[in-house]
Amino acid sequence: MIVIKVCDNTAGGNCSDNDIIAGIDWCVNNASKYNISVISMSLGGGLFTTHCDDESTESGFKIAIDNAIARNISVIVATGNNGAGGVGSNSQISSPACIRNATAVGSVTKSDGISSFSNRNNITDLIAPGSSIKSTVPTSGCINCHSSGFLTLSGTSMSTPHVAAAFALLRQYKKLEQNRVLTPLQIQDALNDTGKQIDDTAGSGFFFSRINVFSAL
Repeated sequence: MIVIKVCDNTAGGNCSDNDIIAGIDWCVNNASKYNISVISMSLGGGLFTTHCDDESTESGFKIAIDNAIARNISVIVATGNNGAGGVGSNSQISSPACIRNATAVGSVTKSDGISSFSNRNNITDLIAPGSSIKSTVPTSGCINCHSSGFLTLSGTSMSTPHVAAAFALLRQYKKLEQNRVLTPLQIQDALNDTGKQIDDTAGSGFFFSRINVFSAL
């Protein structure tokens, strides 16, 4: 795993679009050297109701993500938690998850209910557990740091790594099984076709596929 630092050292971790794009470009340019097949990003920008490829403000993200996909590198992006009052939007997702070639990921609870904070809409591609996830964190120097090195957090930033790992597992499995490299779209389709259908018709008006890696394999 390669970690690319694109945010500054302020408590909230501010990230410029140019730095994020440079991080994507670095992964693409060094994919062969470091065997990079999946890029996972949990960085929220502006909110969009549809694919944002044609927006002038998002052109840099479109170029970078399209270049990654052209190199058979999957780009998995959190939909964000930007709704008012801590309630996720049921009609908008954040940039750069809104780029057509990105895999936009929302969040469910461990009991398969849509997480209250999760942004989602008709261009959300997959969902995964993102509520009350215990994982590793830095021991100091940030808001979500803890001296123990572990913390339980919630957000689409927690669900996105689940999906990124699923992409990596499916890609590796098919390579070992048939010496065949799946495309990002093939992996996304497999996870959509085999995932558990979560009913959000009362919220966004849609069903979403919660990943099930065993079924996908």
